[in-house]
Amino acid sequence: MKRAPWTAIAVAAGLAMVGPATAKGEETLRFTGAMWWTPDGFVPGDHYVRGGVFVKPTPRARTVDLNGAFVVPPFGEAHNHNIDAPQLAKMVSDQYLANGVFYVKNPNSRAAYTAETRALLNRQDTVDAKFSMGGLTAEGGHPIRLYGFLSRFSGKEQPGEAFEGDAFHTIRTVADIEPALDRLQAQGSEFIKTYLLHSEFYEERKADKAHYGVRGLDPKLYPLIIKAAHRRGLKVSVHIETAADFRLAVASGVDEINHLPGYMWETGETASAYSLTATDAREAARRGVVVVTTTVITENLNMPRARKAPIKAVQVANLRLLKAAGVSLAIGSDNYMQTSRSEIDNLAAMKVFDTPTLLRLWIETPKVSIFPGRRLSCLTVGCEADFLALAADPNKDLAATRAITAAWKDGRPLTLVPAQGTVMPGAPTGGGHID
Repeated sequence: MKRAPWTAIAVAAGLAMVGPATAKGEETLRFTGAMWWTPDGFVPGDHYVRGGVFVKPTPRARTVDLNGAFVVPPFGEAHNHNIDAPQLAKMVSDQYLANGVFYVKNPNSRAAYTAETRALLNRQDTVDAKFSMGGLTAEGGHPIRLYGFLSRFSGKEQPGEAFEGDAFHTIRTVADIEPALDRLQAQGSEFIKTYLLHSEFYEERKADKAHYGVRGLDPKLYPLIIKAAHRRGLKVSVHIETAADFRLAVASGVDEINHLPGYMWETGETASAYSLTATDAREAARRGVVVVTTTVITENLNMPRARKAPIKAVQVANLRLLKAAGVSLAIGSDNYMQTSRSEIDNLAAMKVFDTPTLLRLWIETPKVSIFPGRRLSCLTVGCEADFLALAADPNKDLAATRAITAAWKDGRPLTLVPAQGTVMPGAPTGGGHID
């Protein structure tokens, strides 16, 4: 998006700027007249920015009056695949920014598209995005069937197996692990995505045609995959379905779990297959595993409310256990047509967390899950100068996060487009997820 001059931005945002001008790139800005977020609440004060980071106070600075705004760090989206194609990247990025989401993690993308997509992002006027490239799965595993289905919409329908080495990498034996990781690193993978689906039934289902596309990696190979990735300095995320998958992933040393167990249930299954225990939660916390919520997937499934009710009850119970154990949670929606705002709204309706806690989780998702090596999710000296000015206190009402009066990224102002109900204006709102 085109950046307006500072004076135009100030007028549009209702801000007053006074003070001496300096050479471009050397200017220090003093932001005043605002309440600033901390994990313990909002505090008044002045903040200084130079060179894209918060700096110590300096006597010579240009003043930006925020006129009573509540300032928060931007939000994160820890699981979405809608930043996946170059022709849509800018439009989708604009809608993320409009919702205050500056950082996005895509845990499975086609290598054929990702390099070009990535080149359009990670700029001052776009979201910063992180990609795994294709995930590791079993022969006939998820998401192979899915990519075959998606090919129908490209004008050339192909079997899912045609996307081997691009959208996924098949692990049949130990000998497949290192070559797959070699390919992923050559493609620019920033972390590894793996798939576990009903791992407790792996042996019974591995050759069953009825479970084509809905199975995952061999449980015996899974710890070896994680160890191999960790030797290369790569973190590992995992798609799971059941509580057994959760336990296997945690015991194997996974870094991040990409769904709560049981966002949807296999036909005939009951709550027991998807219910975590306090021991599960404590072990995940002890090992430092991050869990990405993705509860909104259930809301977007096409099924009667009566069938959703027990699924949602298990989600609530699992969230309470994870919360009580102190597990690190990240906000992710896996909601292709929307952003992590849809997940925050759904979590608010579930009433497991109070409003300040939900706000903190959303704010801290970038440092917890997406870019843990960067100084994000903070507004103190040394932190990246990315922030939102809100018209009201979001600790009292999360709806205030929609009232963005101004935004800065890399210490410079953003021009935000109007937020829509979907990341692709003109398309239907609602759900849909890839994996």
